[in-house]
Amino acid sequence: MKRIKVGIGGNGTVRIKLKKTRKAERAGTAETGGSHAMRPASPAPATAAGSRGLTLSHPILSQMEIRVESVFRPKEPDVEVVYALTGYGTSVDHLHKFSSGEVIAHATPEMVSYVAEKMVEHIRAERAEMPNLIVHVHSHPLGAPALSDVDKGAMPRVAATIRAAVPGATVLFGVHAVGSEERRPRSTPERVSENQVRWSSITRTHEVAFFDEQGDPVEVRIDW
Repeated sequence: MKRIKVGIGGNGTVRIKLKKTRKAERAGTAETGGSHAMRPASPAPATAAGSRGLTLSHPILSQMEIRVESVFRPKEPDVEVVYALTGYGTSVDHLHKFSSGEVIAHATPEMVSYVAEKMVEHIRAERAEMPNLIVHVHSHPLGAPALSDVDKGAMPRVAATIRAAVPGATVLFGVHAVGSEERRPRSTPERVSENQVRWSSITRTHEVAFFDEQGDPVEVRIDW
């Protein structure tokens, strides 16, 4: 049975940590923060753009790979990371790293805490125009690209926070699972199910699955 620890910091950041086995589906990763994220709100229905899924290019997939592998430290376990993909309509054209203490409050191999409102501020600062497609992604080191119950509970609140700042935006979610370090042949990204892509760098396997805020699969396509 999983044990859940919930704490609320003085700045309103919510941290949820689950103890679990190494190979279990990674729980407690979608940490939400900021006072607005905790206000009661009814999840908005998926927009037409969201219902059609999203399209990823090879350059964007390469950036996703670099983002999660960049946490490598010799003789230290990988920590979870949060990043965002943004674009217009169904096409992703930018990755936001969130390499800032303003956004990421704490990260371990089992959890990451962040402030959703600051994520939106960084997205706005990095783009000339605010995008209408925002995909929130968190990683699962040595885990599976699947949502935990904690993830599912947090996603509607995160989506509501983002839409409060970007009305009408399509907000989606991704889980980026990355394997342990081992030399291997590089493989080309391929879609292995409706909402999941898989590939391998020369040291890690990568699997990313996409969902709407209700936790339902969202179709993903690779732009060749």
